[in-house]
Amino acid sequence: MSWFHKRSADRTSPTAALAAITDSGLPRDGLVLVADGIGGFDVCGRALSRRVKAAGLPYATWIVRWGHGFGRWYSDLTDADECEARAGDVAETIRLYRAERPDAPIFLVGKSGGCAVMVKALERLDAPEVERAVLLAPALSPGYDLTRALGNVRSEVVVFWSPLDVFFLGLGTGVFGTSDRVRGRGAGLVGFRTPSPGDEPGRLAAYRKLRQVRWSPRMGSTGNLGGHLGSDSPRFLARYVVPLLRVATAAGG
Repeated sequence: MSWFHKRSADRTSPTAALAAITDSGLPRDGLVLVADGIGGFDVCGRALSRRVKAAGLPYATWIVRWGHGFGRWYSDLTDADECEARAGDVAETIRLYRAERPDAPIFLVGKSGGCAVMVKALERLDAPEVERAVLLAPALSPGYDLTRALGNVRSEVVVFWSPLDVFFLGLGTGVFGTSDRVRGRGAGLVGFRTPSPGDEPGRLAAYRKLRQVRWSPRMGSTGNLGGHLGSDSPRFLARYVVPLLRVATAAGG
């Protein structure tokens, strides 16, 4: 199922989204929220939804269509205010779901530009409401401070990055900027920078929840050849991402 946001007044409210997510016909033992990349294609979200169902996980998977509409990639990348607004909707949906299903785990998955929506949603929470977040090829800058977002996950934030993602997260973000409006390489190309040993203790503690997984050639057997679209592969999602959508489960890198 999906949740299509537009800038106009007809966008789905978090209350309406919750009503759809908790519909009696959907699994109710957990929630996976997926924000795909820019442009409105939602390839990763649809593939992950099928993989979650095939794995027998009793979760509702909800695709957060957060952008400006099909093909409007430049607006999705550059409209920081819209990204913040949609992140606020995601955070409120998490709060509402947690109030209704206090024992059900919540997982966030972001792909490329959708990682900014999920990270900013985490920042808006007041407590660790989310079990785990997975960021695939994030289009945020490597220096983006994840401290607050990391503080609002119970387990960890897992980042998949690839040094081969040069066209989109090297050339592309170098010309057009990252989701946080920095011209240069995206974190999905080089990973996020971590604090130095002498950094503030609270920040060091938060970053212990960050796990970064570099692309390796063995991932090629799953259809992920290291490019920006590699993490859309259903076999990659089944092997590397679906195992993370379990409580107290670590995936192999």
